[in-house]
Amino acid sequence: MAKNWMAHPWVDRFIPDHRRQVEDQIFSDAHGLVMIQDIEAALDRLIEFGKQVKTTQTFKKSGKTFYFRLRVNQKRMRLLSYETYKSEAAIKKRVTIEYVRKAYNPGSKQNRFKEAYIQYRKNGETYLRSIRKSRFFQGVFYKLEQLDDQLLGRLPALEPAASSTLTTEDKHFVDSSEEPFQFIYKTESHIKLARSGLSRASERCLMEIVQEAREITQHYDLLDLEERYTVKRMLQKDIPSLLEAYRLLSPDNQLIRQEELTSTLRQMRSTLEGLHRKVDALKAERVDYLFKLHEKRYPPKDQR
Repeated sequence: MAKNWMAHPWVDRFIPDHRRQVEDQIFSDAHGLVMIQDIEAALDRLIEFGKQVKTTQTFKKSGKTFYFRLRVNQKRMRLLSYETYKSEAAIKKRVTIEYVRKAYNPGSKQNRFKEAYIQYRKNGETYLRSIRKSRFFQGVFYKLEQLDDQLLGRLPALEPAASSTLTTEDKHFVDSSEEPFQFIYKTESHIKLARSGLSRASERCLMEIVQEAREITQHYDLLDLEERYTVKRMLQKDIPSLLEAYRLLSPDNQLIRQEELTSTLRQMRSTLEGLHRKVDALKAERVDYLFKLHEKRYPPKDQR
């Protein structure tokens, strides 16, 4: 009875837009399902070549007709994908899916997808509809669960496919994380290689740089583009090239340039410390803003 009651047309007007089920009709043109196929292909590549994610990463893939972004952290995965204006699909679509990872919510599968909706324009109007029960997206949901298992190391080893060669484009996609966590690990590797020729002051300074970088990257989204580039360039290029050049010097030349190396590393550390202070200040500003906002929303009883 309840299902029949909910099926009455007049009930639909009271259902929020993001809860209403999407109609199959918007996928009915010749190119209507291309975006879904592209999303599944992108997830397949991450499943095949993905590695365990212990921190936040953002994977991106873009082309003339399609954009894909998947943000992953320890708690959730958030997928955003849309068709560009160059897409041949009659109705341009934008998909958002938020998935709570199994390590954080090992319970019911139904509670794992917190958001799953599609936005599109039709006849001059913008629509927001749920895709949770759409038959076209069940493969996408399944692949997100597979990717979660792969990142947690739970997915059985895959048989290498004939097309499993990692192309340059795939490598760029799989390694497309905006956050420089991977560069922190590389920096630590270069430190180990150069350790025998480093002074205690230089080695200590490098360890402090790594620690500052770890702290900053926990709130990487608070940095502007130039600051993000500075951090990535320092970890990806500047420190590795400096340590490699220093390591190749003779012991006598290393000794001569020891103080200069330490001075340069201290300048790098100072730069990261400045960014760390900025991040702390921005976090404090946000908390102060929320205090003021909630004070207005929930004033004391004597002020109501």
